[in-house]
Formats: sequence, structure tokens, C-alpha cells
Amino acid sequence: MNKNIDLLNGNIRKALLKLSAPLAATAFIQMAYTLVDAAWIGRIGTNAVAAIGTAGFVVWISQSIIMIPKIGMGVLSSQYYGRGDRKETRNIIKTGMEIALIFAIVFSLIVLLFRSQYISFYGLEEEVNNYANDYLVVIAMGFIFTFINPIFSQAYNSLGNSVIPFKINAIGLIINIILDPIMIFGIRDFQGLGIRGAALATVFSNFIVSIIFIVDFVRKDELIKESIEKGIAENKWMKRIIKLGFPSALLNGFHAFITIILSRLMAEFGARPIAVYSIGSQMESLSWMTTEGVQVAISSIIAQNYGANHIDRVRKGIREGIRLVAMIGIFAFFVLFIFRMQLFKIFVPEDNKTIMLGSKYLLILSFSQPFMAIEIGITGIFNGLSDTKTPAIVGNIMNAFRIPISLILMGTFGVLGVWMSMTITSVLKGILNAILLKNNINNSIVFNNKTPSL
Repeated sequence: MNKNIDLLNGNIRKALLKLSAPLAATAFIQMAYTLVDAAWIGRIGTNAVAAIGTAGFVVWISQSIIMIPKIGMGVLSSQYYGRGDRKETRNIIKTGMEIALIFAIVFSLIVLLFRSQYISFYGLEEEVNNYANDYLVVIAMGFIFTFINPIFSQAYNSLGNSVIPFKINAIGLIINIILDPIMIFGIRDFQGLGIRGAALATVFSNFIVSIIFIVDFVRKDELIKESIEKGIAENKWMKRIIKLGFPSALLNGFHAFITIILSRLMAEFGARPIAVYSIGSQMESLSWMTTEGVQVAISSIIAQNYGANHIDRVRKGIREGIRLVAMIGIFAFFVLFIFRMQLFKIFVPEDNKTIMLGSKYLLILSFSQPFMAIEIGITGIFNGLSDTKTPAIVGNIMNAFRIPISLILMGTFGVLGVWMSMTITSVLKGILNAILLKNNINNSIVFNNKTPSL
């Protein structure tokens, strides 16, 4: 039975909600992996949490790299699936998978070879460095699963099926929740492995997710199965996927790089601000991870209807998509603003100084949530229209401004000045993307009854 949602016909709001609900839940699951780790590692101590924050930027960079095949393959496969071109759709999916595997192997080797130089950059205590090293070694060994699972998920999402990825990723989360305390602290005769145990639990969970994905589409007569068996990874698609996905990856990667610099500024105030950022950013991801899940749905709807030249439905998809992400951002604002103290107590219940500093972090960042959600949603719209450059340019410029703004504000507000710079630039990104989208709609040939060129 075909469970793909028809994105080309019917009520577009219902289609968006039906497709985006599992996607948002899947994004929440991905966020929960790190939250579960942080909740248990917080019991080890602040230095362990700071180490996870330090190592987490490497994971962030890996997620940026995987966006190249994920976005490129996702947009192109959606567009050609909307056109009814089954052959090219499966070739695109096959090419995306091969790119992901190549990237995974190369990035794993780079991290394993240069992890010590990266960790020493922060100039933190030896204990923090040792924790970060132990965590990175294990995580790097499992990057192949971290890279390929989002591609498997995107392949389903592009065809309008977001339920299967949600179910499979949920299984992975449950496994991680069960394994985390066992691997970290031990049980009965098994001695816990500490921070390495948290990494092992994550890697093993991702491995199981990969296996379930493979079993699912091999057993079923679906287009993804045909992609693996009959698809051809062609150079023309490799070039187009990389070209289309690179701006989004550059945006995310540059964002990670800027945040690494900002974290070095935070480290001047000790390990506590790094721990606060590590925990706080995960709680903040209530908004941006969930919205990124919805972004995939928005992009798929826009791309399929763009490919089918259903311009009126593209317009409706834009309106409904922005409304949905704005609601998520407003909800996140109220949650982080009202419950900022209680949220931090979950992770470091005995560290009052970290709780107080963390509540200030959430207070500052809460005001950026609606604008950040709108920025992410609009990025999905641009991606669906094959314009991945516009949001990347806006994002990179605004992210770069975080460094000088931080340096200016730190003189008066200390580490709070770094976090203020994040909120200021997030607000500006949301506003600028909205203005540019409006101009695109008013001026682009896409909205003037011209057939899209794919």
C-alpha cells in the first residue's frame, strides 16, 4: 500500500500538517538524542558537559556537510517526482546516497587525525580535554551512520512519506534512552564507561536505525528500493546535487565555525559558560530542530508543485508554511521564557551557579525564537524553488557579524554579550529573509505563469 502523501492535489494545509507532523517529531527525536546524553552526563559534572559542548561542534560540522547531499538530493528528487519522472528520481536518490558515504569516510578520518589540535584550541582544563577526546573518538567511528540516516529519511520525505522515518528514528531514540544510563554508569557487574559510554550508546542507536531503514526499503517494492537496485549514480546528478546543496551546507558550516569562535570567547570566562551554552542550545533546539523538520515538509511541497508547475499551490504552500513555523517560534518563546529556571535544573540540579547563568541564557535567546523559526521556514521555501543561495548569503553575513557585536557587548555585559549578539542577528536574519522572499514573489518569473526550468 502506497503511504506517500499526495502533495500535488487537495487541501494544501492538511497536506503540510500531515507531512510535517512526523518530520517535526523526527527532528525532535534527533534533538532528544543529545538532550538525553546531556541529562545523564550532567550527573558526571560540569566539566563533562563542557566537553560534550566542545565535541558537539564537530558533530554540528558533520551535520552541515551532510546537508549537501540531503538538500540537493531532496529538492531534485522532489521536483522530478512531481514531474512523474521515476527514472531520474531513483538516479538522484542513488547519487545522494553515494555522496553521503564518501563524505562520511573522509570526515571521519579528518576528525580522528586532527581531534587533539581542535580540542586544544579552547584552552580549557585537562579534564575537559580528556573527556572531549574520549567522546570524539567514538562518535567519529560512527559517522557513517550519522551521515547515511538523514539521506534515508530524506529519500522517504521527498516522496511524501514522513511516517516511516519518524517510526524508525523513534526506535533509535528509545534504544538510546535505555542504553545511556547503562553505558555511562553501569549495571550490576558491568562497569560504566562514563562519557565514552554515552558516545557508544549514540553510535549503536544510529547503527540500528541504519539497519532498520535498509531492511524496510529492501523488503518493500518502493521507489527507494529501485534506486538502490537499478539507480545509477551519474556525474551530472552529483554535480547538480553538490551545487544545489552546497550553499545550505556552507551556511550551516559557517554558522558552526562562527559559533566555535564565539565559544572560544565564552571560554575566557571559564568552563561554566561553555556548559551553559551546551545545555541551553539543546533546549533552544526545541524551536530550531522542530522547525527544520517542518522546513523539509515545506521544501518538499514547494518543490513538487514547482516541478509540476502548480504555481497557485506554490503560493498557498508559502503562506501556510510561514504560518506554521511562526506558531512554533512563538510557542518556543513562551516555553523558554517562562520555564528557563526549571529547564536548567533538570540537567544540573545541584549546580546553582550554572542554573542561574543558564536561566539568563534562555531569557536572552527566547526573544529570537519566532524570528529564527521564520528564517528556517523561509529557507525551506527558497530551497524548494531551487534558490539555496539567497538564505545562505543572508545567514553567513549575519552570522559573521556575531563576532564584532560580541566583542563590543562583552565589555559591558561579559559573556551575556555573546548571547545577545546571537539574538540580535537571529532577529535580523528573520526580517531580511522575509523581505527577500516578498521581493522574489513580486519579481520572479516563477510567479508569472512561466514554466519552471529544472
